[in-house]
Order: sequence, then C-alpha cells, then structure tokens
Amino acid sequence: MSADRLVASRLIGIVRLDDLDLAVAAATCAIDAGLGAVEVTFTLPSAATAIDRLRAARPKALIGAGTVRDVKELEAAVGAGAQFLVAPGLNAELVQAAQLAGITMLPGVFTASEVDLALRLGTDLLKLFPVEPSGPAYLAALLQPFPAARLVPTGGIGPENAGAYLKAGAVAVAMGSSLFPARRIMSEGPEVVAALVERALAAVTREVTR
Repeated sequence: MSADRLVASRLIGIVRLDDLDLAVAAATCAIDAGLGAVEVTFTLPSAATAIDRLRAARPKALIGAGTVRDVKELEAAVGAGAQFLVAPGLNAELVQAAQLAGITMLPGVFTASEVDLALRLGTDLLKLFPVEPSGPAYLAALLQPFPAARLVPTGGIGPENAGAYLKAGAVAVAMGSSLFPARRIMSEGPEVVAALVERALAAVTREVTR
C-alpha cells in the first residue's frame, strides 16, 4: 500500500517549481540521491505531465500529487499515475473521491476538530499543516486524544528539526524548500538538490536508529 510505503520512507520531498523540465530534473536528481517519495504540487500547471514523466523515468520511487484542491485535479493526478495525493485542507468530497479511486490521500489538518473529522472519514494518514511555528509539542498534544492518527508534519520542516518531530510522534516528515530551493535550482541547476537530500535523509535516519 502507498500509505505504508510513505510511512516507511520517512521523508517526502515536495517539488514546487514553476518550470516543468526543471521540476522533473530536480525530482530525478533527488530520487537518484536516495529520496523515496516525491510530491509534485498542482501549483505547477503541468503537474500531471511531470508526474507521468517521473513515473516513467523512476518507476521504483513513489510519485504523488500535492496541493490537490478539487476533483478535476484529483482525476488528472490519478490519470497521470500518481500513487498518492496530498491536499492543503480537509475536503470530505476529495477524501471520498480518493477512496473511490483506491488511492491514498493525505488531507491537510491542523485542529483537533479536523483530525477528528478526517479519522471519521476513514483517513488515518494526515498532513499536519502548517506545523510551524506551533512545533513538535503541538503535534504530540494532538496525538494524545487521537493515537490512531498518523501525522506527517509539513510547512517549515528541515534537517534541523525533522528529528524532533519524529521523536514527538510523527510517522514521516515532508520537506519543500529545504530540499527544492527554487532560486538555487534556477541559478545553479537541479543537481544542487542531491546534497540537500543526503543531509535530510541523514537527519531522518539518525532519529529512526536511536
């Protein structure tokens, strides 16, 4: 199952770039550096094309779609071969559409009420967003009444704080600009992501092996 593979990967990289070729190249470099799961956001108009190209180029990696906000985008993502979906908020219609399509969706949640509703809708893998500046203590507090929730904190996560979130109970973490800094990629090329991915994977692995 994609949900279990996402949890096993411990790190999801979020590609939010405006250029199709650059997004695919950067994601490919990240996968080759060891990143097992990549989320291509639908803020890129050609996100579906990027997902299709990445699935073909790196079939062993988990390739998903992010910032999915409506059924049209969901259908485009599924049609392109996305293996998981991520939404910025909790939309019951999208959750149900993903379930009908048989694809893992991580809806965005922040409050206890949203976590409660997401669990009632049958979704246990949740994107906690935006997690900063609330911090690891907030994530740990949410897990007290909802121990079944599998939380993936997003928004402000980097190698310097990933371990603290995993220690607080996160099942995985998602990183965007920490792995895919748009300006650096545009000025220095997509290869710059390799060292960033290696540093992030080292930080995540340290916490897992403690």
